[in-house]
Amino acid sequence: MKPYDYEALDQHGSPYIRPARIISELPWVQRKAALTKALPQIGKIVGLEPKQHLSFGLPIFKAFGLNAKEARKHPQASLLKLSGADISLDLVPGYGSLAE
Repeated sequence: MKPYDYEALDQHGSPYIRPARIISELPWVQRKAALTKALPQIGKIVGLEPKQHLSFGLPIFKAFGLNAKEARKHPQASLLKLSGADISLDLVPGYGSLAE
């Protein structure tokens, strides 16, 4: 994946361009592919096998067959409770630094 520019706002509310940092900052057509590529990386981090695909608006724990209570008790709860939209691009192979 190539880096995508994202128009963000600075502390004064003025727009500026920076690289996208999370999946929701990617163009619509790139989001599904990014979610698919991130899932195995997240599985390695949390030590679980995915049971289904990641969904953009659902918590990550759903992809591993966990419920909210189980996710809260997991050592990687902060990652599991994120929505698919909020996954760092560092976890997407070919895009971020952690997954390369």
